[in-house]
Amino acid sequence: MTKTPTMLDNSPNESPCSQLAFGGNGGSVLRLISASSQCPFKTSDGVLLNVECFGPNYGGGGIDNIHASTADHSMHKRSMHNSDEWPLLLYVHGVCESAETWGVQTLVQYCAKHCWRLIVLELAGHGLSENKAGLGRATCPNFDDLVNHVVEFAEQMSGKFSRSRGFAMCGCSLGGALVSFAVRGILATRRDKTEQHEHPDFYGIALLAPSLGVNPGAIPPSPVVTALKALSFFLPSHGVLTPIEHPTYACPPNSRRNFSGRWPLSTSSMLLDLTSNRVPNDVVSGNVQQTMEGLPSLYVLMGDKDEIVPLQSVLDWFDAVPLSSDNGEKMLTVLKGAGHGFFHERLKENKKKKTAFDHLFEYLNRCAKKDFE
Repeated sequence: MTKTPTMLDNSPNESPCSQLAFGGNGGSVLRLISASSQCPFKTSDGVLLNVECFGPNYGGGGIDNIHASTADHSMHKRSMHNSDEWPLLLYVHGVCESAETWGVQTLVQYCAKHCWRLIVLELAGHGLSENKAGLGRATCPNFDDLVNHVVEFAEQMSGKFSRSRGFAMCGCSLGGALVSFAVRGILATRRDKTEQHEHPDFYGIALLAPSLGVNPGAIPPSPVVTALKALSFFLPSHGVLTPIEHPTYACPPNSRRNFSGRWPLSTSSMLLDLTSNRVPNDVVSGNVQQTMEGLPSLYVLMGDKDEIVPLQSVLDWFDAVPLSSDNGEKMLTVLKGAGHGFFHERLKENKKKKTAFDHLFEYLNRCAKKDFE
């Protein structure tokens, strides 16, 4: 097993981030890239989920329109003829979010630069996805239902883009937790297939500030938690004494896909149970080893100033994860000064953003076993 020690990343950003990310000069021009297509699918429990597909013709004008270096342009031109074989990055967002955020837009730009196809799942009740009957927007009472949706997302997209060389799963915050719990189902689904050669390789998972723990200071007093949990059964979609979501990360800024307001009671209850009970108990009981058995590789990005998820909680979980072979990569990068929301900070406002995404794509490109330089 290759296990890289935790690193503190405080390397400088040498070029204007906004030029790479948004195609302008000094950040004066903002050019967003829309999805190339939508690939909705209905889950086994009857929920119609929206999926946004980006690439290979990024922005409708070809990937040469992406602002990148001369070397990158040469690489793009060499790669366009076999774009069907581009690896897939299957991304799962956090609670209250959608495919229209700054973080997703930055992923789009980086995928274009590195010749990856980005596929974004909008969770049940989020974005353009439907929800189960009786449940409102951003209402997620059952974590395992969402995990099953992520497993089916991986199965559907790897089948649809079967000529791709491989795929990696990526998730941020709640999405990171969902991806980690989906590993077992993804591996089981692939074992059940009779013609493995017709499906892309599974490279591994990349987790960005995953919800694998919670700051004790963010937990209300026990009597309040008990009362709110009881209330969530009767009013699952109502927000009472729950966190307030301000989707300042929306991209474009006028997007209505992201939830705004107090989190639904059932969503808050689900997340609290996951982060304060389920994940810590899985680490202690050894269930993490069972859930993650057979995982090809793991990469985690965390901020050392994460105000929501304690770094130590993620380190405890990380140490418990096994890999499927001695050659598997297991790596955790700690971003100096970064908080829980580093994924959505605009590059022109926070130089850590480019550093974080550069590290992410170094991992992804190693997984794809391709030299993108």
